[in-house]
Amino acid sequence: MFFILIICSIPLQNDSIRTWDINSLDYWEGICSDGGYVLSSPVRWSGGDWLKCGLFLGTTGGLMCRDEEMRDWFQRRRSSTSNRISSGIEPLGAEGAVVALGTVYLSGCLLHDAALKRTALLCGESALVSGVVVGALKILAGRARPYKDEGAYSYSPFNICASYQSLPSGHTSTAFAIASCLADDCENKLVGVMCYGMAILVGLARIHDNEHWISDVFLGGVIGIGVGKTISKLHGR
Repeated sequence: MFFILIICSIPLQNDSIRTWDINSLDYWEGICSDGGYVLSSPVRWSGGDWLKCGLFLGTTGGLMCRDEEMRDWFQRRRSSTSNRISSGIEPLGAEGAVVALGTVYLSGCLLHDAALKRTALLCGESALVSGVVVGALKILAGRARPYKDEGAYSYSPFNICASYQSLPSGHTSTAFAIASCLADDCENKLVGVMCYGMAILVGLARIHDNEHWISDVFLGGVIGIGVGKTISKLHGR
């Protein structure tokens, strides 16, 4: 599905800043440069940006108060059917996204289509940068996952164990980073709606699977959107 949505998002304007080739040193240097820009963004934020940040963090905190309630609501409604549906959606925030982007990139190589290659690499960059941000926060927070049954307020900072890397959700962040990048870079509003819709489903699947609290998913989505939009603006159409 991601493959189809990416195809529908072209044509895109060629980027004069970078050689969109995975074997190009220019591309990887660009990722490092863009990653540094994203990570240093707070020093350039205005008062309005800090207000938005406070709002998002406040919302995350508010959702934490309902984490256990929402976890219980989802778990009571799990079934063999919902498990099958979730198992098909969850990969879209991980290996499924990699396969889709890789397929689009290879298609661009075979068809000598620079726009296809650019789209795949731009989305891949957004996912990679958001992954770095989320990965650092996961270790810093050390929040226990729901399946640990330690409650929503169990934290073990700097714990590298996967069961204590709940906050924020990496799958959700990846899905929203790709979705927001595509939505900003394409001219088809329907594609944008579908991309965001699929990203939301990824987040719901992670809650359903008892891998994340709802506040993890919300914060992961915010980070993904922020990174995806920033990367897209750096290489605007």
